[in-house]
Amino acid sequence: MRKLSLLLLLIPIFFACQKKEGRKNKTVHISILAPVRSLDPRISTEKPSKHIMNMLYEGLMRLGPNGEVIPAIAKSVTISEDQTVYTFHLRDSIWSNGDPVTAYDFEYAWKKSVTPEYAQPGAFTFYTIKNVAACLEKRVGVEEVGVQALDEKTLKVELEHPAPYFLHLCTCTSYSPIHKEIDLKHPNWSNSVSEHLVTNGPFSLTGWKKSVELCLQKNPNYWDANGVQIEGVEIQVVEDATTQFLLFEKGKLDWIGQPFNNLPNDIIVNCYENNRLELSDSSEVFWFFLNTEKPLFNNKNFRKALAYAINRDEIASHIFQLGERPAMGILNGVLSLQEAPYFEDGNVKLAKEHLEKALEEMEMTADEIPKIVLSQRSCIFTSRVNQAIQEQLRAVLGLKVEIDQVDWPLHFSRVSKGNYEFGEMPWHSWLKDPIYMLDTFRSKSVATNMSRWEHPHYQEILTLSDNEIDPEKRKEYLREAEAFLMEELPVIPLCFMKQHYLKNPKLQGVYVSPLKEIDFRYAFFQE
Repeated sequence: MRKLSLLLLLIPIFFACQKKEGRKNKTVHISILAPVRSLDPRISTEKPSKHIMNMLYEGLMRLGPNGEVIPAIAKSVTISEDQTVYTFHLRDSIWSNGDPVTAYDFEYAWKKSVTPEYAQPGAFTFYTIKNVAACLEKRVGVEEVGVQALDEKTLKVELEHPAPYFLHLCTCTSYSPIHKEIDLKHPNWSNSVSEHLVTNGPFSLTGWKKSVELCLQKNPNYWDANGVQIEGVEIQVVEDATTQFLLFEKGKLDWIGQPFNNLPNDIIVNCYENNRLELSDSSEVFWFFLNTEKPLFNNKNFRKALAYAINRDEIASHIFQLGERPAMGILNGVLSLQEAPYFEDGNVKLAKEHLEKALEEMEMTADEIPKIVLSQRSCIFTSRVNQAIQEQLRAVLGLKVEIDQVDWPLHFSRVSKGNYEFGEMPWHSWLKDPIYMLDTFRSKSVATNMSRWEHPHYQEILTLSDNEIDPEKRKEYLREAEAFLMEELPVIPLCFMKQHYLKNPKLQGVYVSPLKEIDFRYAFFQE
């Protein structure tokens, strides 16, 4: 404790943004666990970096104060009758150095994002645009990608198929513009604070000490600067969530927890019991990828036996405990396609029946079932969840389950590369549309499909949904796809999650979406 107290005394010394003025009443103070890799929104697409990119950059569309999609740099958009061509008309806006933001900046940024030699992880968000997939696979040149600046104020975008979620995609930070001329002349512009670092969002960067802090101030050149009420945002890199909590308790931080990072479970429970914890809905699901290329897990009945043997209600009530709900599907809340569960939770009788069928198909006896390995990240809370799963599978099916725990980067790498049997993973949608979650399993060639499962019937259903303009018919195709996925079970959903955070009660106007998006564009401090 003595060491921690000393740490708390030292940390404010490094908060250079605050200087000797003390705490700024109209500046939001937050913290993140890990440094920002780059100030290029095409590179920093993971959280928490993407939240900071959202403060520095603005795309064609933006989320409004209540999460609605509203025009941003685009003042209006025209959509063709077949819903595959979007023509954006840009408003007058300027970069932080005074240069105009043009349609050419958008065309340049998006096309470079899908150039194979440059493409970053965020390139997948562009797949809806015509020829993006073909370009990334080097089957066509980038000039054939369906993005074209018709003039300085007009951007034409052609899609592969109708996509009612495309305007929401345009709110993603990967869709931000980049100053074309600066990027061409000074390709390292995003690595340090200099005259070449220009942004167009509600805030601009005034200081960046890597691994320590970022200092943002209200951007006077932002097109709607009068609508931004706070003076800035100061972001400290504090690599320990417990230290973040102690700084919050001292009044040095205005927000901790989701969607920036998780809080320790003991802090969450304590603050929940004292009615201090803020909770909001989330599209996130805690699930288990099953490697369908591995023996046992390549058998559908074995996968169903595992899924039916788990008692989610017991785990939600006794381990999660904060309003999380059992998941018998993968879509929740705003993404939900049907109210009824796709299968029965904790059905012991069915679980045993499916195990018997699996053993018959695999020509095995129960005694011949080898030990199976459950992969997880290093986390006390996750360990408690998985130990419960381990015991339930033993009690119901007689399975021997070994838990293999490693640090998060190695765990993610193993599961991504298929070096596992079944492994836990939190997953949430980037879109306010079911297609993102369902698309995870469309093709085994997609990196996010860690189950390595695909099925021609499932692909056919999703293709029908892609080309369906009628929203109700499209919804039915998507519901059918989720039902088929829950019949095949290449992934076992466990619980639908909540977002937990603590905030300064005077800080208002901050919207946290179920997709783990956050925006301080509309924030203000209540007097």
